[in-house]
Amino acid sequence: METSNNVEQRRVECQARVNALLDACLPAAEIIPQRLHTAMRDAVLRGGKRLRPLLCYAAAEATGVPAERVDAAAIAVELIHCYSLVHDDLPCMDDDELRRGRPAIHRIYGEDTALLVGAGLQTLAWEVLATHPSLRGRNDARAALAELFAQCAGSTGMMGGQELDMRGGPKPDQAELEHAYRAKTGGLFRAAALAPACVQPQTPRRLRHALERFADALGLAFQIRDDFNDRKSGARMPAAAESSRLPLWAARFGERAARERLKELIGAMEEACETFGAAGGGLRWLTGFIKRPLPPFSAADTMEAAARGG
Repeated sequence: METSNNVEQRRVECQARVNALLDACLPAAEIIPQRLHTAMRDAVLRGGKRLRPLLCYAAAEATGVPAERVDAAAIAVELIHCYSLVHDDLPCMDDDELRRGRPAIHRIYGEDTALLVGAGLQTLAWEVLATHPSLRGRNDARAALAELFAQCAGSTGMMGGQELDMRGGPKPDQAELEHAYRAKTGGLFRAAALAPACVQPQTPRRLRHALERFADALGLAFQIRDDFNDRKSGARMPAAAESSRLPLWAARFGERAARERLKELIGAMEEACETFGAAGGGLRWLTGFIKRPLPPFSAADTMEAAARGG
């Protein structure tokens, strides 16, 4: 029986592994253009939970794929995630001033450089998939990963979800709101979960489907949790932008409904974990991460939900 200490140790090891891999693949700050490369390194190496690479390694472990065979995927999914954060913070998007406890990239280096940082990190992700030695001699895996990541990060995935968020309006129904969440936040979780099946195409269909169910529930649950954290932090976007954006799940449908929905999604994650038996320790850790206690929404949020018909 695997202990929680063993799982926690592997989590720390995976985070250290991906941090070292990211450091190695990013251009050195001394390489021209130094300002751009310094900003790219800042955007990626300033910290973060590395949940998407962790899911990639956990899915690999669950399906019997050696960790080193998904190194390229783990690097690429985090680079794409970091690019999305840099662009998400821009004044034309969420206009956030802080990221991971420090000024956002555009606040330090300027909006023009931040735009290039996001583009540079995204193109570096594709370069990693095309050239990383962990996929040497595996052009089939490179092609499969490129197709998966393009779908999950593109206009029908993360990027499209951001557009839906910006133009969704204040009163979506539950299906519309969750579709946007699944695309914007769930897209990269899906890419991470299915990456091992790209490098091991003989992965049984039932295991692949279990990973898809897990990633779908994780992405949606993560965003609902994140909505609670955003509201607790008092983060607000400009009024003109906020009026056209999708609402937070709990603000639209109420805190009680949000907590019940999270419980359903956690149940789906736990059910998917059962497919993998003892090999699903990393997936169970991610489930536990989502199960942590939530902060309460404020009375103002409850009134907002009521006014919206939630």
